[in-house]
Amino acid sequence: MTGRWFVRRASAGLVVLFTVVLINFVIPRMMPGNPIDKFAGGVKLTVEARQALIARFGLDAPLWQQFCHYFINAFRGDFGLSFSYFPTPVLDVVAQALPWTLLVLGFALILQVIIGYILGVTSGWKAGSNVDSVLQTGSLAVFSTPVFWLGMVFLFIFGFQLGWFPLVGAHSIGTEYSSTLEHIADIMKHAALPIIVLTIGQYAVYQLILRNTMVGVLREQYILTAEAKGLSENRIKYRHAARNALLPMVTFLALSSAMAVGGSVYVETIFSYPGIGLLIYDSVLSRDYPVMQGCFFMFGLVVVIANFIVDILYMYLDPRIRY
Repeated sequence: MTGRWFVRRASAGLVVLFTVVLINFVIPRMMPGNPIDKFAGGVKLTVEARQALIARFGLDAPLWQQFCHYFINAFRGDFGLSFSYFPTPVLDVVAQALPWTLLVLGFALILQVIIGYILGVTSGWKAGSNVDSVLQTGSLAVFSTPVFWLGMVFLFIFGFQLGWFPLVGAHSIGTEYSSTLEHIADIMKHAALPIIVLTIGQYAVYQLILRNTMVGVLREQYILTAEAKGLSENRIKYRHAARNALLPMVTFLALSSAMAVGGSVYVETIFSYPGIGLLIYDSVLSRDYPVMQGCFFMFGLVVVIANFIVDILYMYLDPRIRY
């Protein structure tokens, strides 16, 4: 990895972040509705009260001034005050919701990769067999199922009908825990259904990508050489074939960090789980511009960092890649 490559990647990342900042500013203001009306909660405001709210939120300034103010403060980590939770700063609002989303997305991402890797390697190794057909059919069926529908089905069956999991929230309100383990168990019980739904909704992509790449890798000459040397089946499958088939899967892993946001909005809204997804949904309904801008900026930053990490992983997975 050379200094020139690092500068080039950093420059590209800054361009992406600038684009994110611009889009985050423009799109919320193109939405129908007005944050002042949402803030008033249906109460008819006098002209003076309305103008006072507009001035207090800084919406009376020209759009170019609002953008300059937002642009400069965004790169300082200051996204202003939330309209809905006024006068709470956006960072405080996001900080309350972020741990719950990281918990759900973190576990879901780990399970997606593990399940997708195991099933993808198995399906690719036995390409054309009945096992491959069953795994591909199941993955395609799951992949084509909308995640919000899957969430509603799981909530109805396992939450409402069977009562195995809580219906709402991230923890039981008003409960006194006898130990830390009991508290953790309660949190995981609330997070279980969102994690399961996100895992089922996304693992199939990893499996299908790895399976199709494995089929091509298994035809390479070095696989035939490994077989001729008498290496064990598992060594050929995992050390030589699966490792070289991981690059497209790792690429999608970076892209899925952005896709996971969309999934979390659906899942957290369905399960009333107080994470970033539900916060984005509520901020869109209330036209809370600062919260929307803060959330999307952070997710854009995560995508840029994830792509940089993937570039580093490429060099580890394939020594032929050098920057």
